[in-house]
Amino acid sequence: MSDYRAESCEIQNLHDIKQHWCDLQQRADCSYFQSWGWMGNWLQHIASDLDPILIKIWQKDLLVGMGIFVSRKLTRHYLFNSNAVFLNEYPFDGRNMVIVYNGLLADRDHTRAVYEETIRHASRFFNNSDEFFFSGLSASDKSKLQQATDNHSDCQFKTIEKSQTWSLRLDRFDRSIDSFLKTISKNRRAQIRGSIKAYEETGPLQLEEAGSKKEALAFFDGLKILHTERWQSKGGQGSFANPLWEQFHRSLISSRFMNGEIQLLRLSNAGGTIAYLYNFIWRERVYVLQTGFEISNDKRLMPGYVAHAFAIVHNKQKGMAVYDLMHGDSLYKKILCHQSQNLYWLVIQRKRLKFFIEDCSRALVRRLRAKR
Repeated sequence: MSDYRAESCEIQNLHDIKQHWCDLQQRADCSYFQSWGWMGNWLQHIASDLDPILIKIWQKDLLVGMGIFVSRKLTRHYLFNSNAVFLNEYPFDGRNMVIVYNGLLADRDHTRAVYEETIRHASRFFNNSDEFFFSGLSASDKSKLQQATDNHSDCQFKTIEKSQTWSLRLDRFDRSIDSFLKTISKNRRAQIRGSIKAYEETGPLQLEEAGSKKEALAFFDGLKILHTERWQSKGGQGSFANPLWEQFHRSLISSRFMNGEIQLLRLSNAGGTIAYLYNFIWRERVYVLQTGFEISNDKRLMPGYVAHAFAIVHNKQKGMAVYDLMHGDSLYKKILCHQSQNLYWLVIQRKRLKFFIEDCSRALVRRLRAKR
């Protein structure tokens, strides 16, 4: 008989789970997006009216796993209806906060069992649900989830999407811009040095880190202006067009700055502000969440590359270990970083006739398009 057991309940009060979550995350190899800082804010501002369900996994009297699930009815292609369940996210109605490095919060000594017990329990608890979505999982968590699914003959496991994240180990260079620039290509190195020199024609470049919650929110205001101006210049809107996104992150800055989890940076010279960076700090890892760069007609100026170069060296000097530009196909991430990993967007589906028809329909459409 297994030593593990699962229980579930609707979350009524954040204080009822905060201490359990904080205790468990100390024993878990979790990302910032699985920490209480992120999840508590998400529950308060995004999921409070969604009837979130908490699943806990115990090994005897030790809490070893937790996951938060919300439900949504889906209709795809106007034909296929589904009762769906999502882990730690609700990507609808402007509530998609784009979680990455997601997964169940699991004691590092019990991760495989946590996935197995959670899937077993969720399949029974959400007995009317057709599919379960897990977004932004690492290859390791994907493997554990797939193995847990293999134990259920009435379910099938699918990869919906795959994306790469890009990061840089900060132990590869010394505590200077020149030392960092030697880690990238000769051509791009020369361009960034030329851009720094062009900026310094107006005065020395200065990188400041917000030292208080008030200053951090002021930097965030400045980031909003530059970010929105740049997106609008390209015909887009940017992240701040979603008021819920802005509300979520203002709350996150306000509630977690004093915990050392939030970093707001400003790069400037005598001519004014050049760039802002909004980052998370977690376990010596810097997660670059959002940026705002000035617009200039001077082709020598590369505000993004220069700002990241200064921020990378700044965080090296602070004792950080990794600078993480996270997922996306932007060229600058590949140029500045030397390592990447895959993240996966996954779904577990019960074996329903409607999903078989949906899969066949998609395959037929792909074949027809290939023949054109």
